[in-house]
Amino acid sequence: MENRRDKRIAVGFKAEIIYSGKSFQCIIENLSSVGAYIITASTSSESELKPDDMLELRFEPNPGEIVNLHCRIIWSKLTLPHRLTSRLGLEILNPSWEQSNFFV
Repeated sequence: MENRRDKRIAVGFKAEIIYSGKSFQCIIENLSSVGAYIITASTSSESELKPDDMLELRFEPNPGEIVNLHCRIIWSKLTLPHRLTSRLGLEILNPSWEQSNFFV
């Protein structure tokens, strides 16, 4: 049974995480109005990402339209068995979907 507040939309957007002055490439697997699930290539710097840390998630849902979301990390896990990717669950702190044509 699903206990989510809002319905998730599978999107597959290429995105960028900005965390502590560093930038990481990622893929947004799915979004809701209040959360995101992302996958990123695992690096030693990304092991710094931990629950309750804040970051910015930046992506382009439509050509020329940039969305910047301030987020809090809810959970972070390395994908097994090889730990080549990290999975992150994010809470969106400033959902400004009305500024995007994709989500209207």
